Order: sequence, then structure tokens, then C-alpha cells
Amino acid sequence: MDKKIMAALLLFVVALPINTSAHASVFGGSNLSFTGYPSPQCRKPYKPYEFTSQFDVDTYNDEVERYVRCIKEYIDNASNDIDRIKEAVNTAVNEANSR
Repeated sequence: MDKKIMAALLLFVVALPINTSAHASVFGGSNLSFTGYPSPQCRKPYKPYEFTSQFDVDTYNDEVERYVRCIKEYIDNASNDIDRIKEAVNTAVNEANSR
């Protein structure tokens, strides 16, 4: 690849975290951070060996619902991040191709 294009892409990747937060057209949450892509921070519910009461069942079901909502939010945020990255890459490619 041409050195100018490589330099421009490198500069673009370095500036990406600053630029996307200010000008991204993708709306929604994000999981991106400066330390890399995080694992989900959702607490997986512990399933008892045996349920001894309806309260135990209800508590477990509530914990499962909370866990599923947390994982879905993580997945939605990851999809938003992918869209932001694709948008940034497409912009860079279009800019490089227009020269």
C-alpha cells in the first residue's frame, strides 16, 4: 500500500476514539474503552441444586431475567460499536479512493 495511505489510515485509527465520540451517526450505547474491548459484566445467576420454596423459584427467575437483559444490552452495544467501526472504515476508504 502507498505510504501516504498507510500514514493516513494510522492517523485515522489513532484519532478514531476521539472522533467517533464527537461525530458518530450511530446512536446507542457502547462497550468501547481505551483498554480494549471488555467482557460482559453481567452476573450469571446461580441455580440452586433444589428449589425449596416458590420464593426461591421467583428469585432465581428474576436473576435470570436480569442476566438476560444485561447480556442483550451488551450485545446491542457491541453491534453499535461494530456499526461505528464500519462507518469509520468506509469513510476512510472513500476518502482514500477519492484522491
